[in-house]
Amino acid sequence: MKVSVTFTADAIEKVEIVEHAETGGISDPAIETIPGAIVEYQSLGVDAVSGATLTSEAILNAVADCVTQAGGDVEALKAAPAGEKTVEGLQSTTVDVLVVGGGGAGLSAALSAAQNGASVILVEKLAALGGNTFRCGGAFNTYDPEGQASNPMTESLSTTVENLLAHEDVSEEHAALKADVQKQWDEYKTSGRTNLFDSPEWHALQTLDAGDYLGNVSQIRTLTTNTLDTLHWLTENGVNWSDEVSTVVGALWNRSHQTTPDASGAQIVAALENAARAANVQIFLDTKAESLVNSNGKVTGAVLTNANGESVTVTANKGVILATGGFAANVEMRTKYNEEGNKWENIDKLGTNNTPGATGDGITMGLGVDANLVGMGWIQLMPLNSVSGGGISGYVNSTAFVNQEGKRYVAEDGRRDVLAAGALAQTNQTFYGICDNKEATLRMAQAALDGQVAYGMISRGETLAELAGIIGVPADALEATIAEFNDLVKAGKPDEFGRTLWENTIEEGPFYAVAFTPCVHHTMGGLEINGSAQVLNTSGEVIEGLYAAGEVTGGIHGTNRVGGNAVPDALTFGKIAGATAAAAK
Repeated sequence: MKVSVTFTADAIEKVEIVEHAETGGISDPAIETIPGAIVEYQSLGVDAVSGATLTSEAILNAVADCVTQAGGDVEALKAAPAGEKTVEGLQSTTVDVLVVGGGGAGLSAALSAAQNGASVILVEKLAALGGNTFRCGGAFNTYDPEGQASNPMTESLSTTVENLLAHEDVSEEHAALKADVQKQWDEYKTSGRTNLFDSPEWHALQTLDAGDYLGNVSQIRTLTTNTLDTLHWLTENGVNWSDEVSTVVGALWNRSHQTTPDASGAQIVAALENAARAANVQIFLDTKAESLVNSNGKVTGAVLTNANGESVTVTANKGVILATGGFAANVEMRTKYNEEGNKWENIDKLGTNNTPGATGDGITMGLGVDANLVGMGWIQLMPLNSVSGGGISGYVNSTAFVNQEGKRYVAEDGRRDVLAAGALAQTNQTFYGICDNKEATLRMAQAALDGQVAYGMISRGETLAELAGIIGVPADALEATIAEFNDLVKAGKPDEFGRTLWENTIEEGPFYAVAFTPCVHHTMGGLEINGSAQVLNTSGEVIEGLYAAGEVTGGIHGTNRVGGNAVPDALTFGKIAGATAAAAK
């Protein structure tokens, strides 16, 4: 970012953010408050904004540089007192429903509860709403007969269906799900249709298979039978979707719907926040839930620390909904539970692209009331973690993944755990997503692409050879790899790695590359819930007054979450939790 600072002879008169490439929403609280605080207190010792630490530090470092240029004393300004923040914080009160967590799950739960007649307070421990939903690409998986009408059914996709139907039964629930899909598949083949086959049951079967058959079949069915309704509900509440239905990385099928005009979960968060405030949901930021209030086995509220550091209690007559996210940002917690499941090497050394608020708070609070935990050992790595902060698209239909030797090494449409393991085995644990101009401009404006190139966030070459030189891979190898990729697209059949989803060739210059390395992305384990989003205790009984939704819950995704399933999971069960809590007596 670029910062301009105006000085008088003995004071900082004005701090202006002239230009920046920070992520809107996440960075906004820091950009809006840090400059004013520096001027007000004449100090560089102001606190960073929680959830926007890097942006805060960038502003403070830039101002410090300006102070140095102006001949001022940086260390004296850092030592100057910055005053104490005083805001209108949440006070002890009573409400129908208390929602803990302001990400997608929390906002959808709050809106749903309010729309069903409840009075609602939502608290978020960070300085901004959004959680991981804000940081995601906005992809939402659901079957959608209307939206998928133009997607073709290919021979390789038919093979995928046949293979899953041929899998041996692992449980009665799995057998029943297979029977439902088999009936639909037989009807599809008899109909003579050539467009994409899909259904809630097929989505459920793929989800179960991708999680190595350890997901709760009933919960998966609840998810996939309600996603289309959730999509329409989001539309009614202000979210706009692209007409194209494709496959986000790890999604396995052409059922990923994309937010528009920007491919970002920020679109979802903004719409839900606006709708929630319009429905009279009270929202308090910088407010952290510390523990649940347990009255004779029933959760009746929570003890919180408000924005001024005061301890307050909110009594919730109808219940508390936990929507605090997972624990990817809690290194100690993910290291502990990793040993029970994936056993990723050096997981304590890997970064995370999660919100800093994803520290397992809701899981810890749930344990305090004997909540049962499921699937805690299953931790997902995101293969598409940008090395330089840039990105074009999380969709794989027309993208090749190549290593630093310029060669493909994996089926790009595979499971995320397979993609992550493949990437970790490459030189420097790094690979490049390669696409051409038609794919790059499909979901991103040219000005945004140009900006990322200018900032060094992505690479662009007029030819593949030029691109290879920029990213440092052998040009002849990259050209041969992409030529072979194009032949595979035209053939439309599984390749040596098992890829089955093909769309467009990579032939239209200029060509783009984004460097990626895996990071901790999603924790599949958490609080066990039922189909009504009620939390269960260690005896399998409902904990009265306690609900949960989103990544704080476990048991739905098994060992591996399907890409594009997290947003519908959070928002669908958030919607269910809100409605269930609002109906409580």
